[in-house]
Amino acid sequence: MNANFDVAVAGSGVAGLAAALGCAQQGLSVALVAPVSPGASRTIDKSAIDDRIYALAPASVELLTRLKVWPRLNADRLQAIVRMCVFGDRGDPLNFDAYTAAVERLATIVEENELARALQDACAYAPGLERIDSAVDTMGVTPQAAVVRLADRRELSCRLVIAADGADSAVRAAAGISADEHRYGQTAVVANFVCERAHQGTAFQWFTDEGVVALLPLPLVEGDPAVSLVWSARDALGKELLAMDPQSFAVRVAARSAHTLGKLAPLNAARGFPLRRLSVAAMVAPRVALIGDAAHVVHPLAGQGLNLGLQDVSELLAVLAARETKRDCGDLVLLRRYARARAEPVSLMRFTTDGLARLFGIDDPLARNLRNTGLALVNRVGPLKRALIRQALG
Repeated sequence: MNANFDVAVAGSGVAGLAAALGCAQQGLSVALVAPVSPGASRTIDKSAIDDRIYALAPASVELLTRLKVWPRLNADRLQAIVRMCVFGDRGDPLNFDAYTAAVERLATIVEENELARALQDACAYAPGLERIDSAVDTMGVTPQAAVVRLADRRELSCRLVIAADGADSAVRAAAGISADEHRYGQTAVVANFVCERAHQGTAFQWFTDEGVVALLPLPLVEGDPAVSLVWSARDALGKELLAMDPQSFAVRVAARSAHTLGKLAPLNAARGFPLRRLSVAAMVAPRVALIGDAAHVVHPLAGQGLNLGLQDVSELLAVLAARETKRDCGDLVLLRRYARARAEPVSLMRFTTDGLARLFGIDDPLARNLRNTGLALVNRVGPLKRALIRQALG
């Protein structure tokens, strides 16, 4: 097959699906290139909460609303975060709430499989969007087009290739864009629990000598309150936690979270993901734009990884929509506008999450005093707290 498209999107994760849908809605012909995964089911068991949970900032919800995807989500599987409570090693917690920020909610919890299902449904009915069940192998670029060679030996010609194929992006490598990776020596341990006490829409986070522990509120599970755990632990501790039986692990998590939500009962077995930071030399190249994890990977302690990726999509779509008639969608002048617009937000988030991960990873009395003093200062200085909330809202 030799086919011509305006845009080829490599990768069918959330960012890739959103980019493909947004381009198709602008009237561009789009090839969504990724092996079809059997994992995304259209009917989801109510009791089986996905262990990949996202806290979507209002800016991400706004994008999904513009794409007409948000109304497709099952409202019963969404949970508003209306306050956040952050604990240091000692002292009063740092509190954020939607009322102070003059917004309805700080974020919305959504499961990855529910979000992917809604996006896939929307893509299936988008005119001009073709799903190609393959992966990118190599790519060549001319002044007029990019030629994408697939793993099954087919070829596509397009004006723009959007790399949404993850941290180990084949498109990024084919475009000659280098990436710098740093491994934190930490594992994100994730699991879901039913909790004894109602969470009241509160996200909790503890910075401890055993890593950063977060409990995110989930919608009711068969009438019971539930939470999702993300525990960023050193690899040795992560291995120990993952080896525990689910009930013993639930007891450990309840104790580590100071029994804030009472007893915890496991909904699933814990899973672990190695943590790393990834930065790229450039977010664009001739006929190529990087988005999502292909462009940046940050520490999950701020929960902003997917939000960064969706804002990549939002900015790229805005640049494409505003392009001059003389420019095609892969014009390097356009792509550089996108790269400039994303440079500061991505760098700021990388600096913030990396700095916090390093600071709270130091087991030293001076470091503990510094971070607890910092949390107390933020809690007392209203303008600083409001600035942090605005940043989190996107």
